[in-house]
Amino acid sequence: MHNQGVIPLATHPVSDRRTWIGWTLCSLFPAIFLLSLFALTALSAPEHDDFCFADLYARHGFIDTVLRFYHSQSGRVLALWLTQLPPAISAAAGVDLLSAYSATMAVSAALFLAATALAMARSWPHGSAFQLTFLILAFAGAVLGAAPSVRDLLYWLSAVTCYVPPALATILILGECVRALERQASFSWVLSLAMSLGGFAAALCNEFTGVWLLLIISASFVARHLFSQPRQLMHHVAIATAITIGWIIVVSAGGNGTRMGQLPNGGHVALSIFQALLDSLAGLGRFVREPAVIGWLAAVGLVALAEPDPTPQAAQEHKRLALGTIAICLACGYFEYFAHRYATGMRLVERAQNQALILLLFGSTLAARLLVGAYRPQLRERLAAGAFRGLLGPVRLPVSLALLMIGSLGLSSTGFQLRSQRQDLYPYWRESTARHAFLTTSPEPVVVIPRHKSTPSLLMTADVTANADRLPNDCIARYYHKSAVYAADTPR
Repeated sequence: MHNQGVIPLATHPVSDRRTWIGWTLCSLFPAIFLLSLFALTALSAPEHDDFCFADLYARHGFIDTVLRFYHSQSGRVLALWLTQLPPAISAAAGVDLLSAYSATMAVSAALFLAATALAMARSWPHGSAFQLTFLILAFAGAVLGAAPSVRDLLYWLSAVTCYVPPALATILILGECVRALERQASFSWVLSLAMSLGGFAAALCNEFTGVWLLLIISASFVARHLFSQPRQLMHHVAIATAITIGWIIVVSAGGNGTRMGQLPNGGHVALSIFQALLDSLAGLGRFVREPAVIGWLAAVGLVALAEPDPTPQAAQEHKRLALGTIAICLACGYFEYFAHRYATGMRLVERAQNQALILLLFGSTLAARLLVGAYRPQLRERLAAGAFRGLLGPVRLPVSLALLMIGSLGLSSTGFQLRSQRQDLYPYWRESTARHAFLTTSPEPVVVIPRHKSTPSLLMTADVTANADRLPNDCIARYYHKSAVYAADTPR
């Protein structure tokens, strides 16, 4: 009796107009939310390090710029290369830097959606096209809605290159490991090669992602032993070797020691262990209170209830796999907080918190689906016996999901920020283009430019200052071939 009103995901009748209309409508709000945020990439403008990279690229090119930073500042090779794309596009296409920058951010947003779509599609093998469309849009919406800094996730290239590509590669690799364990499947050599290349590239983006991926691959190998599945030692070793090589390249950079030497509060192991625990608990508390996260996980539970029942043996394995997945994600998050505390002596910056959020949200998604699957018969019986019987029907389920998305994304941190700053977004871009035009055409070697009157935190964090010798003034001056740049309303 507990299966009454439940239509498994793979067997929903597409011919039923109410079904596809319901799923289309429940996907509509996250689609609008995403479109609104993605459209703002057209208003993004270079800031801070972007001008430094643009100037260095113009004078030295890709490779020499990466080598200069590698020996003096940072070993994040792939991130250093990617950050030079706007000036390279500007030079190759003959367009201004602002147009090349916004085009780069638009492509970055599209790749973000494509990667999350692949991760969700691989994680929901029983989903039909309608359900997968909803899951893809809703998951991407939840990430952006709960992001500690959506600006650093979509609109500032220097932040995006260091943390978004490795986050996406990590969830794809984690998803493949969990998928193989759940389905008792093996890695093909083609998949292993893709995971190796993806892991190598991700490890080149920052100092901690390599450790994350090695932990995930090690846990996959151990879990195969515990679940009495083929261990595929050579496949795991090949993936881990590629990741290790990338990680060694990053941490061996001479610039890492130079950078730590400039931060005297770093390098304290014991203090960093304790402070990282407090920092990660604070981040976890923010995560579980975020409306976008709550709404998304509730949606995951509802959709998972409509999947086919697993066998009793599989249900027991799903419980262990779910707990292991969450444990791995929490351990990775803690290590990120620790690594940043140890290296800098400061709390993890928001742009790096974005990467931890993406991993934890995806891991929570996998765990929620597995746990709901393991207890699906009991949960359906309770639904059938209570006031919510029929909730999983072909119409009520998408309607419930639509209400969840409207409430959770509408009340999310990013949703509130978008509503409160919407009137400042276009004026900020207009001021940015006017500043660019002035700096490009002015013949004066020393220029004075007005500060931004519109300062939406969605698109910017800081402006020019009175100090011509420090960021961002110095890099702006060099890129536009000026001797000095000053803010108009500050004394010199």
